[in-house]
Amino acid sequence: MKTGKNFLYRTITGALFLIAAAGFTACGNVEKDGEATFIGVNKDGSIRSEIVENFAEERYDKDELQTAILGELAVYNKKAGNNITVEKVEKDGDNIVVKMTYAKSADYAAFNKVDFFAGTAAEAGEAGYELNVVLSGVEDSKETVGKSDILAMENTGILITDVTDSIVLDGKALYTSDGVEVSSKGKTVRRIGEEKKLMYVIYSIK
Repeated sequence: MKTGKNFLYRTITGALFLIAAAGFTACGNVEKDGEATFIGVNKDGSIRSEIVENFAEERYDKDELQTAILGELAVYNKKAGNNITVEKVEKDGDNIVVKMTYAKSADYAAFNKVDFFAGTAAEAGEAGYELNVVLSGVEDSKETVGKSDILAMENTGILITDVTDSIVLDGKALYTSDGVEVSSKGKTVRRIGEEKKLMYVIYSIK
C-alpha cells in the first residue's frame, strides 16, 4: 500500500494514484464501510471515488494536498472540459479523505493512468476492449457466458479494469472473470491475485 509520502509525491508530479482498498476478508465480505477507499460506478455513467490515506506525519498538510490535486485537475479539465470535480478534501484524525467525481469512466482511466471502463458491452467493444472472454456466474460458477452471450444481454453493464481498489456497482455482479472477489450481496467487487490483468464483471443495471 502506498504511503502518504508516495501518494502526495505522485499527485504533485502528475498522477493521482489510488491506494488499495481496505475491508476485504478471506470470506469475501467486501462491502464498503465509512473508512475504506473505494470507486463507485453510478447509473448515469459517472464515477465517484473516495480515497482514505494516512497523513499522520506533520510535514504533510491538507491544504498542500488539495492545492496539488486542484492543480492536476486544472490541467486535465482544460483539455477534457471540466469532467472531474473534487467534492471534498478533509482531515479525519490521522487520515486525509479525498472525494472526487468523474463525468465518465474514460476520465477516470485517463486521469489515473489505468484501464477502467464501465458501460454497455457494445460500448466496450467500440472502445477497443476484447470481449472474446469466458465469464463465470457469481451464484453458479459452472454457468459460463461468452462474447455472443455478453453482447446479447439486456439491462446489464460491463466493468473492465486493472485496478485493485474496491468497486461499488450500481447494481449486482452477475458474471466475472477469474481472480475477482465479490461481496456477499454482489454489489462490491475487487480484482485479486499477483498477476496484473484485466478484470471483467457483468452486472445488472437497476
